[in-house]
Amino acid sequence: MPFLATDRLTFHYRVQGEPEGLPLLLVHGSYATGRWWEPLLAVLPDDIYVVAPDLRGCGQSDKPQEGYTIEEQAADLAAFADALGWQSFDLAAHSSGGALAVELALKRPELVHSLILVDSVPVEGVFTPLDTLLLLEQMRQDQDLLRRALRLLMPTLNLAVDENRRFFDQLVADASEMAAPAFTGVAESLGRWNRFADARLLTLPTLLIWGEQDEIVSRDATTRTLIAIPGALNLEVLRGVGHSPMLEAPLTLAEKIVAFMVEDFEGYSRIREEAAAGS
Repeated sequence: MPFLATDRLTFHYRVQGEPEGLPLLLVHGSYATGRWWEPLLAVLPDDIYVVAPDLRGCGQSDKPQEGYTIEEQAADLAAFADALGWQSFDLAAHSSGGALAVELALKRPELVHSLILVDSVPVEGVFTPLDTLLLLEQMRQDQDLLRRALRLLMPTLNLAVDENRRFFDQLVADASEMAAPAFTGVAESLGRWNRFADARLLTLPTLLIWGEQDEIVSRDATTRTLIAIPGALNLEVLRGVGHSPMLEAPLTLAEKIVAFMVEDFEGYSRIREEAAAGS
């Protein structure tokens, strides 16, 4: 798996598919790495060129002691895409990574062709109480607590299956090796980040995907994002799936993503304009 140096930091990333295929950038959430996308990479077609970086402070990417705000990490992604030479791409993001994706689409709209938000934090951000922040900091020292927290993010993943259990163990190990500031930095930043009003500028084709057993992001929060983004006309609810469809139901998620990416976006825009005119 390759590395890519940018003017901000050096990224480690995973890649799948043919370079001449449709470009798709995958953005993981908190306490994760690009490894979380591996089950999805395994089932996406080769004519989609998928790149999944480890974010700042995660995996094998650089681990500076600062820069863990939503704005800084969105700038990281822009620098990463520029270094790849991508002028436009589809962007899919999970959980807190959704905030980075929204921020990037607002700051560099020419880069983002379409947006796919998977069990994403809402566009108004999330306030994390002090006692929860202290618990997040404690997870850095307590691997059992970290393990239990990560389990909540993928409730339907069957850990009785040896392969799944080994993979989960690796995810826990990855999370335990994050840069110390990353454990609370993103959560703190989400409490200050709010793009609810700015979301009206997001007229690009947008798909929201949500697992009905998600206990981290509520359906109400997801619906607020759906209403706030003019380009979002559909919420796909995945039955029997929790917060992390790429781990719990990768084939189903792949089908939703592929169908959306090959959609007739001219027709999509026409439908969106008609819906706006009728409201």
